Amino acid sequence: MLRKSLSLFLFIMLLAPLLPFEGNGGSLLAQRRGRKAQPKYTVTAQEAMAAYDFDLAEEILEQQIADLTKKKQPTEQTEALLETVRKSQLRLHATEQVTFIDSVLLPKKQVLQQIKLSQESGSIMSYADFFKTGKDSVCTLFRNELGNYIVYAEANQQGQLRLKDKSLIGGEWSMERQLTGFEEEEGDNLNYPFMLSDGITMYYAAECEESIGGYDIFMTRYDADNGQFLSPENIGMPFNSPANDYLMVIDEFQQLGWFVTDRNQPADTVCLYTFIPTETRRIYNEEELGKKKLASLARIASIKDTWADIAAVNAAKKRLEEARQGVKNETKNRDFTFVVNDHRTYYTLSSFKNPQAQQKAKIWVETQKEYDTKAGELNALRAKYTAMNETQRTQIAAQIRLTETAFERLAADKLALEKEIRRLELGKD
Repeated sequence: MLRKSLSLFLFIMLLAPLLPFEGNGGSLLAQRRGRKAQPKYTVTAQEAMAAYDFDLAEEILEQQIADLTKKKQPTEQTEALLETVRKSQLRLHATEQVTFIDSVLLPKKQVLQQIKLSQESGSIMSYADFFKTGKDSVCTLFRNELGNYIVYAEANQQGQLRLKDKSLIGGEWSMERQLTGFEEEEGDNLNYPFMLSDGITMYYAAECEESIGGYDIFMTRYDADNGQFLSPENIGMPFNSPANDYLMVIDEFQQLGWFVTDRNQPADTVCLYTFIPTETRRIYNEEELGKKKLASLARIASIKDTWADIAAVNAAKKRLEEARQGVKNETKNRDFTFVVNDHRTYYTLSSFKNPQAQQKAKIWVETQKEYDTKAGELNALRAKYTAMNETQRTQIAAQIRLTETAFERLAADKLALEKEIRRLELGKD
């Protein structure tokens, strides 16, 4: 009996190095071979991205790259996705504070009809409707208030979407020109342009290397000295996401903004968000909020979470309802639109309570007219410039600079008047 027990003990001792030993994260055999047990993930990298858990997505992709490398399989696509995840991480940390007041789910084809812009902000429409092509098109077009300038998306011979513009000169549209300054790659697509009333600042959506989803929203400004747009800037989160984010529209006169996204939506369905635009960009304090709360705000998990100022939200909702009902039509006499603050918007001189503010408002109205006229002149000159040869451009360049100087002066005067009128009307020192 003792001999049998001794034989069994010796057998177990010989076998022990080959048996699994739980401890320090894996089997003793794996440790001896210099390997750690591979972690098991319950989600894919794409699912982690959709949940804005970019740390987990990065971890999963790094593991996939390591596995592919061992198997001597291509890693290019996985590495490209990893680069997108790292861009997303950086943009998450710089998430902008935005107050969203409304969200509507609707078919993508109905979006343009749902955005009710003031006349002063211009108009947006489909490329097919403006040019009367009779064919469906994903391309959109923006037309300014004066109706003498359009910017739109159009497919080139290779099928990629590019931005172009035209100006109305002497009752006829100029030759189209492709906007420059974007440094498009061969596979990039640019669409959904919208220009602010300054005639300089433009928002558009692009499917390109700097996007973190399919389409991302970008902002650029026109550089008159070089006759092209400046290098565009990705406007970041919460507007952009790992999904497609499209049209960005800001109505400075109604103090309302809209943007469109297909995040978490089925095919051909989008969400139209309405928000309160701000003059300055402020980002959330990640240390105060924590990573989980910041991610929730970045993906717009709940619009109510953005309601820091309920009074401002209610005032904006009222403006939105007025815009939807078309209050600026014949039922309400509107000579102009002047936003006093988040709670008050005036449409006639008689609305002003302070006599001095009313007098200043008269000057402001005339300044606004001059500003609009000068904007039209500037657009027309720029259109002529692009169609000229070098000798002609030299001759017109001085005129453009003079017009730009006058336009900038009017813009500064208009802004100063607006601040003074608000101060007087609100009784601030």
